[in-house]
Amino acid sequence: MKQVKHNPALAGPGIMFISAALFGYFGFFTGGLMHTNLLNQFVLFFALLDWTLKGTACGFVLGGLLTLARPVSGNLIYGITGLLSAILFVLIAVMDIMDKQNAAAAPPVLLLIFAAWNGYGSWFGIRAILDLLRPLPDLPSDPGSETRGEG
Repeated sequence: MKQVKHNPALAGPGIMFISAALFGYFGFFTGGLMHTNLLNQFVLFFALLDWTLKGTACGFVLGGLLTLARPVSGNLIYGITGLLSAILFVLIAVMDIMDKQNAAAAPPVLLLIFAAWNGYGSWFGIRAILDLLRPLPDLPSDPGSETRGEG
């Protein structure tokens, strides 16, 4: 895989570390994300929200570190991580809406907004990376030769 540096389609490690800090703050440091309800019963979507935030933070850190050495690979990790977190946020929001007894720490509307934001950015980031990796078509050595009947 050919690595390309300083391409405007690629995110820099700074934005990845900021994203990791935001997800890490809510996943690791808020302390309010329990996996059980008030009756001490395990609730799957509580745990999914907690582990999605933690896993996404770790994926963003990995993408940022990898971007320092291999920008395209790091951006691919960042994009895939963001896309997976968006899918999981939608799943968690749906589970939260369907569960009439429990409510997640984040309202479903907020999760859906974050899912749209992460999904949109990640999808277009991945598409930009794939466009960078696509080989360029062969160009004639003399651009006007076909019109002159030489090519």
